[in-house]
Amino acid sequence: MAKKKRIKQQNFTIERDEVTISEATEQKYKKILRSMSWIVGICFTLIIILPLFNNQTLDSLTRILFFIGILNLFIFTLLEFIGDAIKRQLEKMNGVAK
Repeated sequence: MAKKKRIKQQNFTIERDEVTISEATEQKYKKILRSMSWIVGICFTLIIILPLFNNQTLDSLTRILFFIGILNLFIFTLLEFIGDAIKRQLEKMNGVAK
């Protein structure tokens, strides 16, 4: 018969500095994300509609809107991933401004 290995259970505690995020900071963060999502939506809607008019000026405007939309979408995604750090930074900025 094979020997049974005994595994010791160790309780690890992770201590983190919990920074309390105020409601005003949460609202500001949500407002930033909401406005960015609206910008992305409007840009890509216009990107779909404007080329249908076959105008050279609108084509260059469509290109600019595309780059604005892509950049905004990238920043929006990044903000979603590092949301806690952004909230803490906003909290620090609000604390200094008060």
